[in-house]
Amino acid sequence: MSNMYIRSQDREKLYRLGGNYACVEYGSVTKRAKKGQEPKETHRIFISDGVLEEIGTYETKERCLEIIDEIQKVSVSYLYSAGSPGFLKGAPAFPPFAAEIPRIYEMPEK
Repeated sequence: MSNMYIRSQDREKLYRLGGNYACVEYGSVTKRAKKGQEPKETHRIFISDGVLEEIGTYETKERCLEIIDEIQKVSVSYLYSAGSPGFLKGAPAFPPFAAEIPRIYEMPEK
């Protein structure tokens, strides 16, 4: 995988996946409950270079996994041309090619 940029949910950071960061992963954290309240579980997405850094918090695990699926789709996208026999008579043909395009994913608000 080549470089891909991911903007944090709070829009304050831009990470380069494929450079220093090698992993995007789901994690849940259960916050301690105050007396008389239920503990609250939060669902988060982290980016990692060996140390986890949170890039988004969402309502459910399923939403986190949907977002990771979206990141995966963006990370494998290329500009592809099937080629052409030439636009004008006598013009050289263009062979098929795939080119790397800038890939940026912005973490959604919800």
